[in-house]
Order: sequence, then C-alpha cells, then structure tokens
Amino acid sequence: MKPLDIYTLVFMNAFICIGMSVIMFSVHRTFKSEVQGVGHWAWAQLMTLLALPILATQGILSEYVAIPGFNGAMLWGQGMTLIGTQLFYGQKPSWRLFLFIWGLTIAGLMWWLVVNPDFSMRVAIYSLTTFVMYCALIRLVWRHGEKHFSSYFFMVLLLVHAGLNLLRGSVALTLDETSVNLAKGSNLATTYLATSTILVQLLSVVFLVMASRRLKAVLEQRAVEDPLTGVLNRRGCGAYYERLQLHARQADFPLALLAIDLDHFKCVNDLHGHAVGDQVLVFVVGKIRQLLRECDQIARFGGEEFVVVLPGTTVAEARLVAARIQASLKNAQTDLPLCTLSVGIASNASADDDFDHLLQRADAALYRAKNNGRDSIETDHATQSGSETPVGQ
Repeated sequence: MKPLDIYTLVFMNAFICIGMSVIMFSVHRTFKSEVQGVGHWAWAQLMTLLALPILATQGILSEYVAIPGFNGAMLWGQGMTLIGTQLFYGQKPSWRLFLFIWGLTIAGLMWWLVVNPDFSMRVAIYSLTTFVMYCALIRLVWRHGEKHFSSYFFMVLLLVHAGLNLLRGSVALTLDETSVNLAKGSNLATTYLATSTILVQLLSVVFLVMASRRLKAVLEQRAVEDPLTGVLNRRGCGAYYERLQLHARQADFPLALLAIDLDHFKCVNDLHGHAVGDQVLVFVVGKIRQLLRECDQIARFGGEEFVVVLPGTTVAEARLVAARIQASLKNAQTDLPLCTLSVGIASNASADDDFDHLLQRADAALYRAKNNGRDSIETDHATQSGSETPVGQ
C-alpha cells in the first residue's frame, strides 16, 4: 500500500491550525474574563503551526535544529492545552511543573541526539511525556468537568490520544526505527501522523464546544444581571417575580416589594465624579444584601434606583426591613459620600398581581416619599387599605 503523503498532511493541518487559532483568539478577546483558557488553546494551535514546517523540512535543516525545534514546539503546544484547560476550570495553572517537564524532556532528547544518538529512545521519551500530559488532562476533566456529553467525548478523545502515544513509544522500543520515523514516510508512521492530527483538531473543536456552553451561560447571565453591581436587572427581577408568583398561587403567601432611590445621588456624581458614584452604588448594594435573606432579591433598575423583592413578607415586616436598610447606610463607616434613601412599599393584592402593576404601585409610593422631604418610607394606597388581608382571601 502506498504510504500517505506527509507533505499533504502537513499542508492541510497548517490551514486547520490557522483557522482554529483565529476562532479561538476571537473568543478569547471577546470573553477573556468570563471564559479563561481559550487563548492558551489558540497558542497551542500556533505552536503546532510552527512545528509542522520543521517536520516537513527535516531533510533540509540540520537534525540538531529540526529535532529539538519540532519536539519542543509540539510539547509546548500540548503544555498550553493543559494550562488552558486548568484556567478554563478555574484551577491554578501548573507553570513550574510544566516548564520542569518540558525542560527535562528536551534535555533527554538532546542527550539521545548528541551524546548517545538513539532514535528509538527519543521517540520513547517524547511519547512518554505526551502520555503523561494527556493523563493529567483526563484527570482534570474527570474532576472538574461538567456532567455533559461534550466533557465525556473530550475525555474519550484524550484517552485515545494518550493510548496512541503510549503505543508509538512501545513500538519504537520493540521494532525498528523506520516504522515510527515520520520523516521516512512508512505506512505506520504516516498513519500515526494522520490519526494524531485528526485527534488534536477534534480535541480543539470539542474544547470550543465546551467553551460555547460556558459562553451561553455567560450571555444568559448578562441578560438578567446588572454589570456594575452584580445584582439582577429589570428583566431578571421580572423573571424572578414570575417564579414567585407561580408559587404564590399554590401556597397563598404574601409578597412585598421595595422601590428604593438614593436621594440627591446626582450631586455625588457632579461633585466627586462618576467613578466614585459607581463605588457608592456598589457599596449600597453590599449593605442592602447584608440585611436580606437568601430568598430575597435585589435588582438595579438603572441609575440610582433599586428594587427589593421580599417573598413571604407582610407590609409591616417590609417597613422594618426598609428602616433597617436606611439605618445601616446612615451608620456605615466609609470614606465614600453616601446618600439617604427614599423607599416605596407595595404588597401583592392577590396571587395574580403582575409584576408591572406591583412595580407601578411601589413607584407611586416612592414618589410620595421623595415629595415628602426624602429619607422616608411610604406605602402605596392599595397596600395600606388591604395590608392586613392575606393573599388569596
């Protein structure tokens, strides 16, 4: 059987590496903080791209340049996939261990190239190192990966690639060197190269699939979360209320809503700048969160206006919560310029009360609180007239 053309494999793989690196760098630049590790996988593709021309020109370059150059670039690329996957799962990257293994492997390759030339030992050393790296990746994904098909498929590919490298190292020590020498173009060697190339690119594709799942979760979170304070936005608060409303229909429990506005917050921005104003907003959110239960939710509705949803809370209890929030800010120890709070309270008149209607009533109470001199708490008229009536009665 005619062996596969190594130059064709190198040429095709080079184009794939370029495309994959461009895609990964694009994802990295757009979602650098939310999805980490993709940039390292992109560098792994570029290292493979660097190694392929060296492989294709081994007969032209000196072996003292081609062999350490090719193996060093490939090992570095594999190391980048390990570091990138560690970052992807939020683990501390093991740079020192990787650099030690990389340096030790290159030193071993140079020993069996210069001091005691032995091609089979070089193949065995390289194969053992890659086998160890893939085993480390398998362990990482097994311990920290999501219970999802993409993670399982990723591990299967890693297992196959680890086994392939272990097999090549074993063959190098038991058969003649021609059978595993990529430059010789034997059937076994080029088949290994083709299979290895496909597996490497499949690993990159599956990693991108896992990154895409993470991106989907990030985008969904962005859609319901305020980027400055980390609390819900209006859309997220509405969705949370709808879930509570479904439960309210089944359990008939009260629900209160606080509409909160920072008094004279514009003066803070005008006198101290918007950066300080942003710090004040984050500080206020932190103080409010400390006084809420796990089931309560706070949302930012833009500017200096916030909404607090208090499930299972009566009007009287909501007034106590609002008073504690006001007192907490007045007694806060901070160098930031703080404002007083005006609060409007509304309670659901029935289990079918929709979010917009309840919010309108809380806003109406808030406007009265601001018109009455600010730094006060007001309850909407509908809530006042039916505050003692249990929901569903």
